[in-house]
Amino acid sequence: MENEKIDCYNAGMNAYAQKRYEEAYEWFMKDDGNPMCQYALGVLHANGQGVKRDFKEAAKWYERAADGGIVPAQAAFGFACANALGIPEDFDKAAKYLKMASEAGDLAARITLGEIYARGEGGGSRAEAADLIKSAIDAGAGEEAHDIWSRYELWKA
Repeated sequence: MENEKIDCYNAGMNAYAQKRYEEAYEWFMKDDGNPMCQYALGVLHANGQGVKRDFKEAAKWYERAADGGIVPAQAAFGFACANALGIPEDFDKAAKYLKMASEAGDLAARITLGEIYARGEGGGSRAEAADLIKSAIDAGAGEEAHDIWSRYELWKA
């Protein structure tokens, strides 16, 4: 009889759903090379669930998971870079990760990327900012997208 590999991510998510955060943390750490576990570790650190709240540690895990292709991690790491959450503000790095998440359909990432471009940061143009924000509005984005559209007068781009 072969030993079955335990699915640490699902075991961790089961513990998380039951608010057993320390146990969830232990499960995710057992497979910390798994991008899904890395994202979950980032969430635990960002929220202070089962561990001390630590945005620097959260950003570390989000970046690893983002590089592993996890879309919510790409968005979370991009937000961390744009807002200096545990790491120095870096709009170029924020734009890189937010663009990945935006292209995968993450509306919040698209809006934040559009605002970064509208501010003249991250290597994007005002025209790109307008396209991003317009597409977010067309996809049903809320007040924030409309606010950015107006604040930066993107209809003029």
